[in-house]
Amino acid sequence: MSDLVTVGAVQLEAVHGEVRTNLAAIEELAAAAAADGARLVVTPEMALTGYLWPDEESVRGLAEPVDGPSVRRLAGLCRTIGAWLVLGLPELDPDLGTLHNSCVLIGPDGPVGSYRKTQPFVADPRWAVDGHLRPPVWDTPAGRVSPLICADVDHPEPMRYAALSGADWVALPTAWVDEPGPSATWRLRAWENGLPMVAADMAGAEPLDGATVQFSGGTCVLDHSGNVTAALDGGTGYVTATLDLAEAAAVRRARLKARRPAEYRPLARSSTWPRSDHEALSDRPTRTEPVVGAVFSGPPGVPPAAPEGTRLAVLPAFHLTGGRPDPEQDAAARRVLWDWCAAGRCEAVTALAVRDEDGRPRYAVVHCTPEGRMAVRYATHLGAQAAWAAPGAEPPRPVQRPWGTLGLLAAEELEAFEPSRVLAVLGADVIAAPGAVDWPFPVPFAGTRVPLEPALLREPDSEFAHPARLRAGDSHVWIAMANAGRVPGGLFSPDHVTVPRTEAVADGPGWTVLDCPLVGREGPGVVCAAKPQLARRRTDLYGAAMLRGPRRV
Repeated sequence: MSDLVTVGAVQLEAVHGEVRTNLAAIEELAAAAAADGARLVVTPEMALTGYLWPDEESVRGLAEPVDGPSVRRLAGLCRTIGAWLVLGLPELDPDLGTLHNSCVLIGPDGPVGSYRKTQPFVADPRWAVDGHLRPPVWDTPAGRVSPLICADVDHPEPMRYAALSGADWVALPTAWVDEPGPSATWRLRAWENGLPMVAADMAGAEPLDGATVQFSGGTCVLDHSGNVTAALDGGTGYVTATLDLAEAAAVRRARLKARRPAEYRPLARSSTWPRSDHEALSDRPTRTEPVVGAVFSGPPGVPPAAPEGTRLAVLPAFHLTGGRPDPEQDAAARRVLWDWCAAGRCEAVTALAVRDEDGRPRYAVVHCTPEGRMAVRYATHLGAQAAWAAPGAEPPRPVQRPWGTLGLLAAEELEAFEPSRVLAVLGADVIAAPGAVDWPFPVPFAGTRVPLEPALLREPDSEFAHPARLRAGDSHVWIAMANAGRVPGGLFSPDHVTVPRTEAVADGPGWTVLDCPLVGREGPGVVCAAKPQLARRRTDLYGAAMLRGPRRV
């Protein structure tokens, strides 16, 4: 097989409940994609029937086993067009009678394999039973392909599992909502794993409980850096593009080599008990007031005092040493930070180049309080700072403060999802992330014609696919990132879905300030306290896998 493979994806406005009509549309679009060179074509989630169903009874009569009549019919199509197909459908388990949101890989001789969605979206449990097996890796004419379905990629673990398992790319049947496509989440999952993605989304809208749910469209092929190589905005159609599997594998090897699985043991722990129940076991004080956070942007030096009321201030990396990593200035920089905190009566976090007890250069995140207490953590995921620094040996641990629980990371440690995810599992409310990063994200987003609501979702976004925004939303923590590189810092909310977003992006020099509620009855404080995405993690499937290295890359 060549390292260059052409793949395709279908975007479909499924006719709800009309299997024959949908099959005909899939056949027409898949044949067109194959005529353009696609060796494997991905269809949307539940393409066979439409996505939204109010209960099990309403969809049971349309569900089929993996080797059912629709799959057999499409096997004939595969023989005719010379391409394989990934079909999204409601699957009937013939032994148990259960229904599943599934996808099937179809070749010219019939079904090759299947996968059941393991991370359900809110509409799925009305009728579907969660999948109980991790995603496979299929050998196909277009490379080694791992299937995921829609909300699986709301969690970082399933796609990381695919990368660790030796997949060349991920097939994503989806019915995406509440975010324009190609989704920022899709793009950052591809980037953080060095793993291309072919996302086939639903278009149009479907009814549910008297309301209308609008799908995002944005069907696309993403390369291993999260770049969009082909995309469709709204409506029915298809896309094709060529992936360079060898180039992707080289990038992926570097990404996975930088992981430190020994630090990730908390990712195997369950988070199903409410946080309030955990805290009831101790005398930890209840958090009631928002924390006022501030991040600084501007030329290196001693910054002006943080705005009045600031509890936590974050400075870019090397801000106190002239913008350069200089271990010889470490002691003087710490004294400056100490005096600055005492004068302003607020806590501060920055990153410095230091020497450890053995004289080795380290990249250190430094936290100082107004009382002069100072904590130093050596970064373990170094990013570009690996050119001069040795990694630390201790994993990140949260720090208890009177106002809540603080995590300390260098911004470079947001490149991989695991460090921030670990801190969230350990109870962090806020992660302070000083750094000097030049990521390829965020990117400008031009907007979409798809009539998403609210209208803000359709408009241009200059900070689309900001990694800190996704990390905050992944694990429901506030992230206060101050950056010395080209990537804007800011304060990013534990809820990255609800718009308008509760965040403040640093769009110019000076202080960027935001009230960051850690608890509450509504808004991001509720999400920060409850961390519902952590509770929905499938640690039974992916927990132990996060502690291992790659099987084959």
